[in-house]
Amino acid sequence: MKSLALGLWIFLFFVFMSGLDFVVHRVLYSYGLLFSFDWAVVYWGVYGCVFFVFGVVIGFVYWLGSGRSRRDIKISLCLFLSIVLLSCGGLADVLWFVFWGGGLPAADVVWWWMPWYTILGFWNSVLQLGLLCGVFLTIATFWILILRKDLF
Repeated sequence: MKSLALGLWIFLFFVFMSGLDFVVHRVLYSYGLLFSFDWAVVYWGVYGCVFFVFGVVIGFVYWLGSGRSRRDIKISLCLFLSIVLLSCGGLADVLWFVFWGGGLPAADVVWWWMPWYTILGFWNSVLQLGLLCGVFLTIATFWILILRKDLF
C-alpha cells in the first residue's frame, strides 16, 4: 500500500510539473511572452534540476524512513534512478500534451525542443512514446532485479 501511495505521489509530481510547464509555454504566451533560447535554456535547465533534486529527496527520504539495510539503499537508488529516467525519457512532455494540451500532436509534428531532435534531426510523438516505453521497461527491469529475494 505504501508503494502504491509513493508511486501516486511521484506521478502527481510529474503531472503538476507538466502543468507548470503548461503555464509557461501556453498561458504566458497568451499574455505576450515571446520564445527565446536565451530564457528557454535557463528555464529548461532549472526545470530539469527540479526533477533531479526531487529524485534525490525521494530516495533520501525513503532511506531515512527505512531500516537502512543494503536492500533499502538499493531501493532508494532505484527510486532516484526511476525519477531521473522518467524525466530524461520525457514523461512530463507526454503528460503536458495528455493532461494540459488536449492530446498528443500528430506524427508529422516535429518535437524540436527535445534533445533527441538535435541529435537525430527528427523527433515526433511516435518516437517519444517509443522512448518512453523503453524507459518504462528499463525501470521495470531495475525494480524486478532489486526486489528479487534471491539477489540478496
